[in-house]
Amino acid sequence: MKKFYKFLIVIALVCSSLVSKAQNDGIGFTLLPQMPYANFYNPGIRVQYNGMVGVAFSNFNVAMFNSSVRYNNLYGKDKSVIDLTKFANSLDENNIINTNFSMDVLNVGFRVDKLFFNIDWRVRMVGEFSFSKDFVGFFAFGNAHFLGIGQPCNFNLGADISLFHELGVSAQYEINDHLTVGIRPKILSGIANAVVENNNTKIFTDANTFAISADVDLKIRMASLLEGNVEKIGDVTKMVDSMAAADFFKFGENLGFGIDFGAEYVINEHFGVAAGVYDLGYVKWTDAKVKTVNKSNYMLNDAVFNDITDLNTLSIDYKSMVDNVINEVWGNSLLDKGADYKTYLKTRLMLQGYYELNPMVRATAIAQMYLVKGKAHPALTLAYSGCFWNHLNLELNCTMSKYTGTAMGAGIGVHFGAFNFYAVTDNILC
Repeated sequence: MKKFYKFLIVIALVCSSLVSKAQNDGIGFTLLPQMPYANFYNPGIRVQYNGMVGVAFSNFNVAMFNSSVRYNNLYGKDKSVIDLTKFANSLDENNIINTNFSMDVLNVGFRVDKLFFNIDWRVRMVGEFSFSKDFVGFFAFGNAHFLGIGQPCNFNLGADISLFHELGVSAQYEINDHLTVGIRPKILSGIANAVVENNNTKIFTDANTFAISADVDLKIRMASLLEGNVEKIGDVTKMVDSMAAADFFKFGENLGFGIDFGAEYVINEHFGVAAGVYDLGYVKWTDAKVKTVNKSNYMLNDAVFNDITDLNTLSIDYKSMVDNVINEVWGNSLLDKGADYKTYLKTRLMLQGYYELNPMVRATAIAQMYLVKGKAHPALTLAYSGCFWNHLNLELNCTMSKYTGTAMGAGIGVHFGAFNFYAVTDNILC
């Protein structure tokens, strides 16, 4: 998270071009043979080890994907110049950019007969940004493109950013040689959250006078343990500017609960299936601040944006643009004391099957269903994995989804006694 509103605009207009295809978040490393994190998404997947210890960067995971932005649609024939018209016309009516960050602080596992226990403390950041096609169109075409009462600019932005701790304690039990079940209850402790719950902003340009007005319907909630005097909408950036390393280790406020559970059934030496649920839960945010802005036919005092022809050189003053949006369109008024509120995790349902010819050849299919804000988004991953000389592990995968896009992934792991090193990407092209 870097400057809440600035990040929204920079991501929407520029940074998304770095992601040529959408990205699935982290399925690849669970496919490597001999990996101690095989049960990361499904605590019912059988762990091969009697014990494990991971600290700090032992499991570091960053992901980013978008629903509609493509590298080739950002540029014209001259690949050094951004073609905003082409870019704006290529977008969906509503567009999503999703970012995820996860890092283990401590991970300890140990076996007691048929039970395997695991304690996992992680710091996670989950962010989802949304923007309308007209939001980019306003930059690309100017307000003259939206003339008259019947052709407003639907200038809509949305965001849901959460930074939180996750402390999970899982138990896995081998019922018999074929069936293993597992459950991982999780205590969640929120560090910071900012949510644009509702933003239906319309900007109108009078066809005769070119006067600009707006209908604003906006609701923002935020909560933070970070230092910083956040009183106005524009001050939300302060809670990030003032972030210190110690803030990442504040635990015990903004509490929530989550749970993962699942099972694996080994049919025979070649076939196996598994099913699980990951990230079913919520965080309850206290000491919240809120602002609701609802006004119609609001006349804007100045032009919302200045000349943006220098966007091609990336020298545009994004901060000034953001300030103008906040001040002119939304009104940089005081945030009010708000009621406690909840944000929900992005729940994932998974069904997995594999066929293993021998340790060097395993084929896996994973069907997933993301549940995001009441909507279901299916995905399918097809993968190859293999173990060579009992030390080298390889995997290749392809994930197909309308929500996350289609991407090719690969991973490599090296196993030497008590040490396991690995590197994985879920998007080779990125």
